[in-house]
Amino acid sequence: MTQDGFSFLNIDLQKGLSNSPFFILEFPFELTDSYSPVLKNFWGEALNSPVEFFRALQKEGLKLGACALSVYFNLPEPADSQKTVVLKKACGVFKEILNSAKMPLMIRLSGQAEWDCELARNIFPILDRQVIISPVQAANYEQIIDSAKKSGFEHYFVLRTPIDINLTKELNILSIDKGIKKEQILIDPEMGCIGYGIDYGYSIIERICLARNSGDDMLDMPVIVCAGEESFKAKESKSSDFSASWGELEQRAVMWEISTASALVAAGANICVLWHPQSLKVLRKEYCGDLCH
Repeated sequence: MTQDGFSFLNIDLQKGLSNSPFFILEFPFELTDSYSPVLKNFWGEALNSPVEFFRALQKEGLKLGACALSVYFNLPEPADSQKTVVLKKACGVFKEILNSAKMPLMIRLSGQAEWDCELARNIFPILDRQVIISPVQAANYEQIIDSAKKSGFEHYFVLRTPIDINLTKELNILSIDKGIKKEQILIDPEMGCIGYGIDYGYSIIERICLARNSGDDMLDMPVIVCAGEESFKAKESKSSDFSASWGELEQRAVMWEISTASALVAAGANICVLWHPQSLKVLRKEYCGDLCH
């Protein structure tokens, strides 16, 4: 595996997906008030800047056998008068991150369809390697794909649709019609975590897997899930306001992420995006044994 290679995506879907799942370690570009105290305690002084955070993340990723690192541009859309300043600052920081990156990268945009088009137009020209681009939605897939093509690299695209197999298939077809290859697509069914609707998300992944195994070519792509972000949104991963029977917050938060990721892998997810290195350590050992590096 090199910094510009994604060999881990060469999944033979025709052999029953017997391959081990792959794990991506992610960090948010901007810290918010809702960021879990468990994660704050773990990362400590690395939270001083996105560049320091990325370097600490990369150190953990290399040590624990992450397949890639994800830069999550969770920037809220600013007022028009501030957009130039915000974008210029984000691009400057991202250039530093690229200079430090020794692992494959995923670039995860904010999830706000219109704002993501502006982020893409500014961030993608900086790219000096192939990356995974996430999320691409029905509302902006044309603009995001066009911006990505101008970077000169054949990127991977995470196509996100809201827990609906028909919408998933439709967006896959539209994106291929737009000029990307089937092999460049990852499916993101957009689901929750343990205790927050994961049962329905689980069934959607199962249906995607059943359809692909039945020969549906437009659902024959790896499934990626954001287990980390969803798990650390849950109050159980952020609040100490629970009885002692719920256990210590730090252990509970990590177990929430591990349990979420494990359930989604059991459903058929091929790639999990995680936030806590301890979750990565446990899951890699569970699914890969001594083959983590």
